[in-house]
Amino acid sequence: MGSRKSCWTCKDRRIRCDGGFPKCQKCIGARRSCQGYGMRLSWPRDDDKRRVTSSSPLSALISRNQKTAFAFINTTWSDMELYHHQESFLDPLPRLSNLSKLPQLSASNMQLVNYFHDSAHLSLVTFDADLSQMRDVLIRMALENDTLSGYAVFYALLAFSSFHHSGLNQQTMRLKISALHFLAASAKEESRTWTQAARQTAASMLLGALDIMLPSTSSGEWLWYTRGAMDIVQTTCLKNHWHESDIGRLLDWVYYHDALSRFPLRHWQHESLAREFPETKDSHFRDTTCSDLTKYRPAQSSPNPTYAILNLLSETCDALIDPRDPASRSGEYCDSLDLLKRRIGNVHLGRDSSSLSAHETLGIEVWQTATQIYLARASQSPGEEPTNLESLIDMAFEGPIRTCACPHFFPLFILACEAQSDDRRASILSLIGRTEDIPGLRSKVWLRHVIRSIWVHQDLHADGDLLVNYFGAMRAVINMNDTIPSFV
Repeated sequence: MGSRKSCWTCKDRRIRCDGGFPKCQKCIGARRSCQGYGMRLSWPRDDDKRRVTSSSPLSALISRNQKTAFAFINTTWSDMELYHHQESFLDPLPRLSNLSKLPQLSASNMQLVNYFHDSAHLSLVTFDADLSQMRDVLIRMALENDTLSGYAVFYALLAFSSFHHSGLNQQTMRLKISALHFLAASAKEESRTWTQAARQTAASMLLGALDIMLPSTSSGEWLWYTRGAMDIVQTTCLKNHWHESDIGRLLDWVYYHDALSRFPLRHWQHESLAREFPETKDSHFRDTTCSDLTKYRPAQSSPNPTYAILNLLSETCDALIDPRDPASRSGEYCDSLDLLKRRIGNVHLGRDSSSLSAHETLGIEVWQTATQIYLARASQSPGEEPTNLESLIDMAFEGPIRTCACPHFFPLFILACEAQSDDRRASILSLIGRTEDIPGLRSKVWLRHVIRSIWVHQDLHADGDLLVNYFGAMRAVINMNDTIPSFV
């Protein structure tokens, strides 16, 4: 029985097909290839008016001899889904509309800018927990200006990002040298307006941050960059523009590093400095730890109310006298310390404290406790224990140390000096471990090494009859470094 459907071969020959399956008998008898009965696709000819296409064929649009910009990409539907999923999480760079002003913004430089935006900025250390605003300030200064000071910020930012990504390599050094070149040129040639001063300050702080990011490779230059930034702030009256949001964040960054620089300056004494100060009968009490540098600039209080504890720490470092010095027993000095202790204990975060998270509040409590402990220990007379200090230490180890994270070296170091039991030392190591779990933060390897050294120093004196001299222990551990360390 014949089939109503013909194979494609018989249909093309326009003859009757017997519908045999899988091949018809007509094709077998004629020794022809039977094309079967499946679906066959076809495209309309250019002159086929019955099957008009919606647009001209591609051959009419593109010449046969013309090279096209089309390319075939091996991709799948899941690849496209993943692409759109990741695209929804991209955080675009702020205000990058005028990149054409910077002819040196090559692909590699742009990658470093993006890396700074995404990761490297997390290693910048300030008192604030949120670094995104500081990041945006620096990127705007680097990319929205084509002056010499703007180039200095740009290359300093690239150098910092390169160092964070790949370590100290040839690219990092080349970018750092370029930043120094433009920074020096801007100081000589540009009229120092407050906007130019802000960019010079930002470039100095970025170069200092590069130097302290890995203390094992630090050259001690961070201190001079910080002091240079303070010079610019004071000589240009930049502090008068603190109400500008960008300038305010920049100044808080400078004040933070300036305040924290006073702690190592008080205790670090390299042998080269000792040779400059020959021994005298009074040298036992004299502060030879760069005393002129410690007073290089008076403490500059930050207008930010949450920086109150930092301002008090700066005052503490400047006011302390070695307890072995007879001047430390004067009534005026003791009264000033008592007043300072009360001010630290009664520190108020200001009206912005309501906006702080519980984690940030705990972090500030750690700072407050560490400053109180340092003042009490550093001012204690030989052979006596400070009053009410043990209860303060117990509260610290039972409270914020067990739950918070702290990216700052100074409070971690001070609290570690009080961890003389295994449980407390385990709490300190757990605190450092929680902090290291935060992505992007700088390495704590150097801090761990210093803390272990102070613990060894304490254990060696545990069986002795004399109390460990606090200043002596600090000086012994901090002086292990050939260059002055940073505790930011």
